[in-house]
Amino acid sequence: GKPNKKTGHVQTYERHDMVRHEKKLMESLSRATKDKNVESGVKPEDLEKTKNAIAKMNRLLNEIREKQVNERHRLSIHKAVNEHSHSRMVVGSLLETVFYIAVSGFQVYTIRKWFSGNSLLGY
Repeated sequence: GKPNKKTGHVQTYERHDMVRHEKKLMESLSRATKDKNVESGVKPEDLEKTKNAIAKMNRLLNEIREKQVNERHRLSIHKAVNEHSHSRMVVGSLLETVFYIAVSGFQVYTIRKWFSGNSLLGY
């Protein structure tokens, strides 16, 4: 679509769909009131207020939907980052534990050799 005259921004697809849906809704409401065969007790002022209220609620609903989509996307990114961080922490802890076990094993081996009388350390 064309850029907004006030801001110069191009509409998003979601906003374009919302405006198109809103126009269709307003056209159907206008056709219903212009129908000569149906006598309705609705005043034009009341109908205009109703149209404005429907448009306002429709925009608010679309804003809420957009915020929900953004929030879900943000949460999915945070979940992925947290899972990656957790995975790195688990691998790091496992490697650290294996290193400490290896060092402890070497210490036990060295002390046994030392007390057995073999000159492993040169003393």
